[in-house]
Amino acid sequence: MRLVTRRVHMNKCNCRDNRQITLDRDFNVPDAKPDALSIMKEQGSIQIEEVRMVEGKANVKGELVFQILYAVDGEMPVSEMNGSIVFEEAIPLSCADRDDELTVTAVIEDLRSEMINSRKLGLKAVLTLEVAAETVCDGEGAVDLEDADNVFAKKNVLDISQLMFSKKDTLRVRDEWKIPGTKDAIGQILYSDIRLGEINSRMNENELQVDGQAHLFVIYLSDDENPAMNFYENVIPVEGKIDCNGCDTGMVAQVVTGIHSRDLEIKEDEDGESRVLDVELVIDFDIKVYGQEQLELLSDFYSTAWKCSPVYEDSYFENLIVQNKSKVRISGKVEAESDRTPLQIWDVSGEIRIDRREQKENGVQVEGVVDVSVLYLTEDERIPLASVKGTLPFEQLIEAEGIDENSNIWLRGTLEQISGTVAGDNEIEVKAVAALELIAFERIEAPIITNYETEEIDWKARSREPGIIGYVVQAGEELWDIAKAFFTTKESIMEINHMENETVKEGDILLILKELYGAD
Repeated sequence: MRLVTRRVHMNKCNCRDNRQITLDRDFNVPDAKPDALSIMKEQGSIQIEEVRMVEGKANVKGELVFQILYAVDGEMPVSEMNGSIVFEEAIPLSCADRDDELTVTAVIEDLRSEMINSRKLGLKAVLTLEVAAETVCDGEGAVDLEDADNVFAKKNVLDISQLMFSKKDTLRVRDEWKIPGTKDAIGQILYSDIRLGEINSRMNENELQVDGQAHLFVIYLSDDENPAMNFYENVIPVEGKIDCNGCDTGMVAQVVTGIHSRDLEIKEDEDGESRVLDVELVIDFDIKVYGQEQLELLSDFYSTAWKCSPVYEDSYFENLIVQNKSKVRISGKVEAESDRTPLQIWDVSGEIRIDRREQKENGVQVEGVVDVSVLYLTEDERIPLASVKGTLPFEQLIEAEGIDENSNIWLRGTLEQISGTVAGDNEIEVKAVAALELIAFERIEAPIITNYETEEIDWKARSREPGIIGYVVQAGEELWDIAKAFFTTKESIMEINHMENETVKEGDILLILKELYGAD
């Protein structure tokens, strides 16, 4: 007799933990930059350079890349300063193994800058780093028997999700626009910002189809004898395909995106004016693709001709319960300073933070905030631009039937749209659309058969046993268990007891006929 085994490729999350860190650094304004009069806004992104296991801890190295927009007293109204803060943090992961794949999710919880003096700016950031230790492993278990005479098998069907594909890739997007005639030609770019908006993905045959958009915002000085400050904004279409060999439309993709790099260039139009903006954007994609299937595992077997005992080992499987993308509309007002009345909104940006999630009977209750930054034009000719920050809370129930406290939940929030309008003398109304994506897996820990042990039956002793006995069914017993205990078959018991089906209950009395299949 031989066991027929089957491998299942799985992605198992062994453990995860998080750590909040604070970065605080002062920076000198570069000599080539003008003096700072006041800070207007700041933005940042986290780049993880390395993560590895060292003595039971995940050692995370990375840097916070930042950009500060500040007001200038002079012909150039604003300027920007770029920089980075390198960090290294050790996060305990006692249940992780050196060979585990470590995934880091980094979130900027708070980012603030201050002006120490006209040539020195300070930056303070609070970051949350979450590290997950995952094992990409092959679970192997028996699914059938070969060359097995007088052997009777019992099987169990599991709904499982198998990791079919894992890949990190990039998508390059390029576009260009001509500044309309109603705006001045570009003399010098003072500040630029590119951020991702709504990014959708779907599985096709052997590829991931991506479509969405990014947002471009630029502040520039006009190409005139007396330069004036102006701004330009537009939407960058994001479209493309990423190779995912072996995948198909029935599979589920878990996708995380981020901006890897960007390049902005000014070009001349057909009239020789600097009116063309050429943008090249490289987007990072972290992709995991799961396929659903039913796995029929061998759960028990016995022989009527000899004693055999299956050998079990614990194994781990996951089954996708739900994938749901829920959109929430968020609105609120932020108040400008009393002496900085907004005349025109130039740019509104924001970052979504998930502060709390709670499992409910029919889903996951999510609470969080959108940190908003609004850049607007004022009447002040000396410092024409001003900014104001605010926080807009939100809550949303993401429907997710079937999850429980043991479910492996992946939750991610992205800000797809944000805009602002002047609502009063010193009020700005902000509206945003956020997407909350939830993927939940059921954790299945099941014993699988990996081998078996055999032993000869004492047929002489068996021959001295009664030829027919009466048996009282015990609590929790199935017909299979009774047939196995008496070296007979379900069919034999059903025939002698005139049973129409296999159902038995506690207290039933069955007649069992002794059968000597292996006796000489």
